[in-house]
Amino acid sequence: MAGFIARHHLNRVFCLEDFEKLSKSCLPRAVYEYIRNGAGAEFSLHYNEAAFHALLWQPYRLRQVDKVETGVTIFGETYSVPFGLAPTGGAAMVRYDADRLEARAAHRLDTPYILSANSLTPLEDVFAVNPRSWFAPYFPDDYDVIDGMMARLEKVNCRVIVVTVDVPVAAKRIAEQRAGYAMPIRPNLPAARGALAHPGWLFGTLLRNIVAERKPRIENIRAQGGPGIFSKEIKAVGGSPKFDWAHVRHIRDRWKHKLVLKGLLRADDVEKAAALGVDAVVLSNHGARQIDTTISPMEALMETRARLPDYTLIIDGGFRSGNDVLKAMALGADLVLMGRPFLQACAVAGESGVAKAITLVKEDIARCMAILGVTQFDQLKEVLIEN
Repeated sequence: MAGFIARHHLNRVFCLEDFEKLSKSCLPRAVYEYIRNGAGAEFSLHYNEAAFHALLWQPYRLRQVDKVETGVTIFGETYSVPFGLAPTGGAAMVRYDADRLEARAAHRLDTPYILSANSLTPLEDVFAVNPRSWFAPYFPDDYDVIDGMMARLEKVNCRVIVVTVDVPVAAKRIAEQRAGYAMPIRPNLPAARGALAHPGWLFGTLLRNIVAERKPRIENIRAQGGPGIFSKEIKAVGGSPKFDWAHVRHIRDRWKHKLVLKGLLRADDVEKAAALGVDAVVLSNHGARQIDTTISPMEALMETRARLPDYTLIIDGGFRSGNDVLKAMALGADLVLMGRPFLQACAVAGESGVAKAITLVKEDIARCMAILGVTQFDQLKEVLIEN
């Protein structure tokens, strides 16, 4: 029955926005808003997407475009697409076992995947199904805790860590609060109404997590695991207001593999990272989930690429199509990350939903490139103009 429902949903999906619409009917409002919403009045949430509208294409014509190249090589690994799955905390509250489902689909379709530290699934289980996974830790200011977590990652042969640096304190997201979303989980009327109105999620996700794990917890925030989802200690999960460049230097000195910082929006911060030997950064405003009225990552990309022409730049924030991905590639991005769309796809149809979302974006990239009259990413800057 579940497979039939998933296939029925997928037959109604033609673009990533369809997954968002369908996920609204699959999830309680509190969980749906947790995925969808942004900080404050959500100006930046919409501004992220509006940034793509300021960039227009001026296509070539009468060129041979029967063979377009959609793959990228990053950190010595080759992938079939120039985009990947961004780290998304709390994925298992959207669908049971979502972290593994996403990781498996990404591995099968040769797509980069990043596991969030704020996940209920032990990272060892995720790396077992996708050995090429990257990991996105939230490090505190305690050097011993940092070292312990890096030792744990060494044991699973993790080769890329993406340290999230834009969460020194918890954000205020009004829409999810109004809908009753909260960590630690506590009974409240809005959340209870939403759960009862979605028995498939209540029994198939929430209660299944509780029964399967007994005391579900944030598994990957520390070397020994983290607090349970019902514990008051979960409020401390995240970054630290004392985490600074000295900690980055400490990590760089001890982590012998690829190091990425996620959450930078200033070119001068990127220059500091490069000077410390950080291998790459993710230009990001955390999907507009941390503070409202920031610049878009696309604006940061233009300035940063001009100042660091050869540095590895990854970007996320508001991407919803292959067309969007190509605009970032035209401006010099090395890789694009998307979080919400794949989480919504997983909510709708599990691993099949994630696979379809990846396929939709890949096909859109190849189609758009052909219509633009280009066959390689380095040709895209020739056909992009500012509105």
